[in-house]
Amino acid sequence: MADEKKGTVHGTSDGGLTGLHDSADPFHFLVGPSTSAEFNTARLRLIPIACFRIDDVRFKFDSSFVLPETQVEMTAFADLRKSDTRVDGAPISIFGHADPCFQGNFELGSSTQQSGDEYNKTLSGRRAIAIYAALVRDPSFWNSLFTNHLGGDIWGEDSIRIMLDLIDPPSASSQQSQSQGSSRNVSQSSSGSAGNSRVHDIANDSGQRQQLFLKYMNVICGDLKLDKSADFLGRGAGPDQKGDVQGCSRFNPMLLFSSEDEARFKQAFADKDETTLRGQRDQGNAPNRRVMILIFRKGSQTLPAKWPCPTYKGGASDCKKRFFSNGDIRRTTHESGSDRKFEDARNTFACRFYQRISVGSPCEAIGAGNDCFIYLKLFDDSFETILANKPYKITGLQRGWRISATSDADGIVLHENIPDDHYELDCDGKIEPVEVFYLADKPVHQGRPWFMRVRNLALAGDKDS
Repeated sequence: MADEKKGTVHGTSDGGLTGLHDSADPFHFLVGPSTSAEFNTARLRLIPIACFRIDDVRFKFDSSFVLPETQVEMTAFADLRKSDTRVDGAPISIFGHADPCFQGNFELGSSTQQSGDEYNKTLSGRRAIAIYAALVRDPSFWNSLFTNHLGGDIWGEDSIRIMLDLIDPPSASSQQSQSQGSSRNVSQSSSGSAGNSRVHDIANDSGQRQQLFLKYMNVICGDLKLDKSADFLGRGAGPDQKGDVQGCSRFNPMLLFSSEDEARFKQAFADKDETTLRGQRDQGNAPNRRVMILIFRKGSQTLPAKWPCPTYKGGASDCKKRFFSNGDIRRTTHESGSDRKFEDARNTFACRFYQRISVGSPCEAIGAGNDCFIYLKLFDDSFETILANKPYKITGLQRGWRISATSDADGIVLHENIPDDHYELDCDGKIEPVEVFYLADKPVHQGRPWFMRVRNLALAGDKDS
């Protein structure tokens, strides 16, 4: 069935993913016979063929400011376009998504339900238009985001400083001069009193700001530059980029907490427990905060007047017109014992239209890109004694995946659906590099683990037979 399609991951990074969708099912048209110069008119439906996702980590929290590390994802998107002729030149549409929270956890009928929907609709739209502006190199959109604040989304002088440090980093000589109290070369730096004066001047001058924005966009996007009138689904023909850019508020969560965690976070909000809210709730909600780019078949185009999504500036009420009849239930139901994930049952999205065009996308799966496994049998330094029931830690050196566990009675360590990375195993302070394999190659191993000797670790135990 079409709903069982999952697509394939093209590439992953710390802050995003690119993927290819499975081929669409064959089209079937009902046509009527003609008796004269009559003909049937049929239009192919919009079919995404690939996707590009930028994760929350590439933005400041509760902000639309695009961080410098987004260079990695922009390069990955450019590589996807260059590597596949179906994708190169194919039109895109950008969808921003927020997490369910606003002044506490989301609850139907609460006093903040409507205001939370509206706030997150605007915030998700601001993130989407920030990415659009970078791709087409239009600093006027960023100038508007800088000038018009939204709650915690205040770019401010800090954003100017970050941009300057990327495109005009202080030289070693200027850093030395500043440490000696000299004003020489301060134009190279955003720090120090003279540097702060420069930041302040740019922050308060629209012309200087937009020049800086454009330079920053060129750095983070490299040679990836799109055309408003050719590379987007609506061809830039609609008001406020209708059909090209939209914010989906908190209507399409990839993950909903278990009822136990939801209750715990509600209590943390009541208790003003910022450690739990920021360190656990907000981090757990990170998969929901994303900017999704769907790439459609070449030649695809939508008429903005017929596009069902409101503009990125529009209100949440127009989004709700496209909800499933039980859309609010889908996006607010928490089950006991485990999180609800869209990739498992595909019943957490409230918007019927968005689900139809994104279902089966590898970019709408939390575990997308986690296509590797570790399968070890641990021995001590003698390679004769099995390390049975032995505590250990495994850490990904680049992507940060980590777990603490215990080997089984046969010394076996098995972890599946983990990111492709370089890993280290820590056993009693002894560090060993870990072999990682792709799940696609699992049949080749035929159930045989990779034997690992933990060097300089000698323990009494059962000998391997």
